[in-house]
Amino acid sequence: MTSEALLRKGWCPGARRPMPAKDGLLIRLRISGGRVMSATLRALAKAGRDHGNGLFDLTTRGNLQIRGVHERSQPALLETLDGLGLIDEDAAKEAVRNVLVSPLAGLDGRSEAREAAKALEATLGADKDLYGLPGKFGFLIDDGSALSLGAIPADIRFDWNAGTQSFAIGIGGNAKEAVHLGYCGGGDIPSIALRLARGFLRLQSLMEEPPRRMAGLLAHCGAKAIAEMAGLRVTAPPRVGAIEDPCPIGLMRFHDKYGFGAGAAFGLFDATMLDAAARAAEEFGTGEIRLTPWRALILPHVPEEQADAMRSYFAAHGFIADPADARLAVTACGGNATCAQGTTDTRADAMALMGPARGLRPIGAALHVSGCVKGCGRQAAPLTLIAHDGLYDLVGARDVGAADARRLGLAAMRDTLQAAARNTRPRRALGSGQP
Repeated sequence: MTSEALLRKGWCPGARRPMPAKDGLLIRLRISGGRVMSATLRALAKAGRDHGNGLFDLTTRGNLQIRGVHERSQPALLETLDGLGLIDEDAAKEAVRNVLVSPLAGLDGRSEAREAAKALEATLGADKDLYGLPGKFGFLIDDGSALSLGAIPADIRFDWNAGTQSFAIGIGGNAKEAVHLGYCGGGDIPSIALRLARGFLRLQSLMEEPPRRMAGLLAHCGAKAIAEMAGLRVTAPPRVGAIEDPCPIGLMRFHDKYGFGAGAAFGLFDATMLDAAARAAEEFGTGEIRLTPWRALILPHVPEEQADAMRSYFAAHGFIADPADARLAVTACGGNATCAQGTTDTRADAMALMGPARGLRPIGAALHVSGCVKGCGRQAAPLTLIAHDGLYDLVGARDVGAADARRLGLAAMRDTLQAAARNTRPRRALGSGQP
């Protein structure tokens, strides 16, 4: 077996095909459109307590994972999830329904993205030929709202263009990196995505070592061959400026409406936090919660004048409710607490490094801490620490004017990051107006 195969990340779990983890079975819910009502969230909190360890992950694809599920409890949990309408009838259909849509879709009166995502999910589930797509193969629809999905890579993506043909078609990357294949209307998204996915499978089947993602296929056979398979052609890309993950924390204005975002360190929520979010959705909003790929929940349709009350409420229940919170500067995999391959308590170490990490980047994640070389759970952080039995390698430091470092302990790594933060401050002040 190759070293690449040995280090391959675990499969994408589902409800009917859970993944064993160190703390029990891991069940992933692909909640359609990332939209969940308070009663459903409250029921999930109870299910997590009854059948798991009461912990939940909100993933970088906006999926909710139930952790620590006991094998003997899985049938009863599946019955509960089925009753809530959250799972498909079989594992293959569940796995292919890997569609990320803007978490604010439909809130501004434009329904194209939400309708296209729903139609695409139905199309994927109905075509059994597509059940052969790799588990991580993903689709993305960005509606151009304030919380852009531009920085999130996808195998097949549709980005809002605001013209007659509303969406730019892209493959193999984020909005800036993807190969551009022209434009389409929202109603065309399901059929175009289907043709591209079939083309991927057809070309992949001709290879001795089939790539698992669209970027790998592009590297093997080029964009023209993929485009022609789908009846498209490679065109000049739309102009895209610098893109970064947004920070959906605190009060946000969407046209004439408001929403409030609250997150959790590392996207790890417990059942009590989900209960609190459900109650907040009922007290401050309409009972609706949107899941985001940035480890945060959003309550849409909230009153602006209740911003301080919401901030206090969420902070009191353990949420991140301030966009300046230093915990937002770090991400981490579960480390040795949840993964047999993890060698270190990554999340404790990440918390110890959040101060210098925030000095490196005033907004968004600056540092990802990984328990092994796989880098699971990584977001768009410029720096990565890779653990080796309590010591770390620092990768990406040249991007902040420092040298990569190897096999450093936590204290030495903190000193390295603090020095890098001091080096970046003058450049950041000149480029962004930050003090």
